[in-house]
Amino acid sequence: MSNFDDNDIHCGIYRTNDPISNFKIRVKLERLTSNSLLPSLERLKIREDLSRLLGNDGQPIEKPKASRTEIAQVFDETKNSEYEEVVIGWQQKLFSRSEFEKYGRNVGPHSTAIKQKYFDAIQKMKADSKQPGRIFTYIESDPYGYERHLDYFITDSPNEQPSRLALGIDNVRKRHVVQTNFKQSNKQYLQKTNLINQKPTFDIIRTNHFTSVSYQTMYLMADLSQTINTTTDISQSTDEHVLCRIDVYSNGTIILEPDFNNGKLAYLVETGKIDRAFYQYYLEHASISITNDYLIKERRLMNEICTRQQIYLSNIVGNEFDIPPPTVLKLNVFGEIISGKNFDFDNTYVYYCLDLTNNWYVESSTILSGYTHTASATTSSKYDDIVYYSHPFEFELWYKPPRVSADHELPRMPKIYFQISSLDSWGRHRIEGYTYIDIPSSPGFYNEHLSCWRPRGNSIYDELRRFYIGGSPELEDISYVAIPKLFESEPNNTLLSRFGFRTVSTGELNIRLNVVFQSQSLAKEHTKQRSTHTVSRHGFDAFMSNINDTLYEYDQAKKRALEVREKTRQNFQMETL
Repeated sequence: MSNFDDNDIHCGIYRTNDPISNFKIRVKLERLTSNSLLPSLERLKIREDLSRLLGNDGQPIEKPKASRTEIAQVFDETKNSEYEEVVIGWQQKLFSRSEFEKYGRNVGPHSTAIKQKYFDAIQKMKADSKQPGRIFTYIESDPYGYERHLDYFITDSPNEQPSRLALGIDNVRKRHVVQTNFKQSNKQYLQKTNLINQKPTFDIIRTNHFTSVSYQTMYLMADLSQTINTTTDISQSTDEHVLCRIDVYSNGTIILEPDFNNGKLAYLVETGKIDRAFYQYYLEHASISITNDYLIKERRLMNEICTRQQIYLSNIVGNEFDIPPPTVLKLNVFGEIISGKNFDFDNTYVYYCLDLTNNWYVESSTILSGYTHTASATTSSKYDDIVYYSHPFEFELWYKPPRVSADHELPRMPKIYFQISSLDSWGRHRIEGYTYIDIPSSPGFYNEHLSCWRPRGNSIYDELRRFYIGGSPELEDISYVAIPKLFESEPNNTLLSRFGFRTVSTGELNIRLNVVFQSQSLAKEHTKQRSTHTVSRHGFDAFMSNINDTLYEYDQAKKRALEVREKTRQNFQMETL
């Protein structure tokens, strides 16, 4: 809170789910003293400096500095009858003296709707013999809200003018705070059910394209000029001060600057006129609290609404969930090629492809390979040149084991091959490295760093050709990075030898994988809440049931063996006796 020594203003941030029309704030404004009774802050400082220089016989006057408590007591003693208290609602318009004279004149045929509205309100005030007070407001429709809005100002210069772009962005942000209702049919609207609007209008597109949350602003002001008599000349300059700024966002957030000061020191305002009068004011929350009966009714109503919405959403989703057939495993891979580093040449791109093993299937529309964009390296550390790709990819696979091997073999996981190449300004392509990864056999998140290598020629001329004219030794079959297809197709091959094949270690590729498994056997295991990890031994229902039955029979046989041993020992002891 602010005090007499320093004007420390803090803002308050609140959140509400109630309609903002219920928000009320009470403002108490009171004049404390004039210049003849209490000097301004600057005069107090000058008097203190003079008292140090002047004194009796050249000695300074030993007088302690007034404390905050003593200053507050002086303020309390000098209170007078100039007191004003107003309860203000959200976007409630209170006219100032200048606005009362400005909008109180006759309106013409070309006047705006706001001027006509203000003219009618002022005429009603005059009919009721009401005059504007010191406290007034500037609401969203007033020009003051755009003139004093500080979000689009870069400096604190009073002569700065906002640009057209800043005014346009501010106009988008300060749109109407309303909750969008998505239309379900021609008869009713349901909130937060149809999350996708199939036919958005231009206003909805203009409203929702901006990332910031929309809000509205309201200013609580005070006219601290010497007189508030409306009979005076309107040309007399006013002394307006901002008491509080209120921002209400569409997500229910309310920001007050300054915050409420109930039970704390009052905020101080010093006029800019010659008399330099002081005013203090309080900001209090004056919204009507809900009673217990209405609170109970509101909770019951909200529970009923939530129950109906849950039933409605359940009817939309349904009870049937798309699951694969029995003995079939569905595998979803959501991956991303993050970055690469320490490659020989810049401007690299990555080619990736999925290699399916036996008994794995995909849909005909599934894309099994792709390229990233060409990216340049950025120096992020002393030794590493990192190339960022951030390229996502996705695969949906199905595994169905054959009948003859259903009880004897686990599924072999597919592989993803990567080929890193570079492209220079002359259009020359070079192989920068190869690598691969087996799709993990357990679901979860994986962040892998794959080391890369590339083939090397038999002589130095191959490296010179690679450097000057481009081109480099490449793999005819990319599966040679792991186990070649040719080796797997020949049943008589028992030894995989790469002796004589020369390679060079290059850079490193960083990828992320999110692996998801889905099968009926996994659902059954989850329902039974078994502690064993089912995915590592998954392939089919019969295999898992055989393993479980074997372990169970082993435990039972072990128990029977122990019982036979114990009975034999007891019989032997009885015969010896």
